[in-house]
Amino acid sequence: MNETVGSMNGTLWVFATLLISLVVVQSLLFLRHALKFNKKHKVATAEELRSAASAGTVSVIGPAISVIVVALSLIAMVGPAVTYMRCGVIGAPPWELMMADIAAGATGIQFNTPEFTRAVFVLCIFGMTFASAPYFINTIITLKPLDLMVAKSKEKKAKKESFLPVLGSSAMMGILGYFILDYTKTIPQIVALTVSGLLSYSVIKIIGKTGMKWLGDWNMAISMLIGMTVAQIVAGIIG
Repeated sequence: MNETVGSMNGTLWVFATLLISLVVVQSLLFLRHALKFNKKHKVATAEELRSAASAGTVSVIGPAISVIVVALSLIAMVGPAVTYMRCGVIGAPPWELMMADIAAGATGIQFNTPEFTRAVFVLCIFGMTFASAPYFINTIITLKPLDLMVAKSKEKKAKKESFLPVLGSSAMMGILGYFILDYTKTIPQIVALTVSGLLSYSVIKIIGKTGMKWLGDWNMAISMLIGMTVAQIVAGIIG
C-alpha cells in the first residue's frame, strides 16, 4: 500500500464508519417500508417472502466471494478504509477500481509511486464518489413512480392485467443479456454459462414434477457452483 494512503487510512475510517452506519439504517428503513407496502397492497404472500429471503441469502454467497477477490486489489490501491466505504455503498469493486485509476490517470500520476500525494488520493476518492451519483439519481427518479404504479395496478387488477410483471421480467432479461455478452468471451466462460443454464432448467423441471419448492431457493447456488467447477476443469484441460 502507498505510504500516502496508509497515512490517511486512520482518518478515513471515521468517515467510512459513519457512512456504512447510514447505509445500514437506510437498509432497515427500506425493509420496513417494503414490508408495510406489501402488507397494504398484498404484492407477495408470506411464503413468497420467505422463499425470496432464502434464495437471496444463498445466492449472494457466490457473488460475494468474487467481490472480495477484486476488493483485495482495491485495498492495495486505496487502502481498507476507502474500500470498505465505497464497496459498502455500491458493492462494485471493479467499477471503483476503474474509477480510481481514471482519476489518478487524469493527473498523469500512477498509484504506488512517490508522486502519489494526498491531493491525488483525495481526487481519486471524489472520482469514485461522483461516478456513483447516477445510481442514486436513478433511484430518486424511478422508485417513487414505480411505487405508485404498483399501487394503481393492484387497484385495477380486476379490470385488466398489470404490465408490471412483464416490465420486471424484461428488465431482468436485459441485465442478464448484457452480462452474457460481456462475460462469454472464452471457452470456459461459455461452458460455465451453458452448464449453469442447463442445471437451472433441470432443477425447475424437478421442482415441477416433485413439488420440492424449497429446492428453488438453492437453484442459483447449485447451478453457479457446478458451472464454475466445470469451467475450471475445462480451463485446466485446454491450458
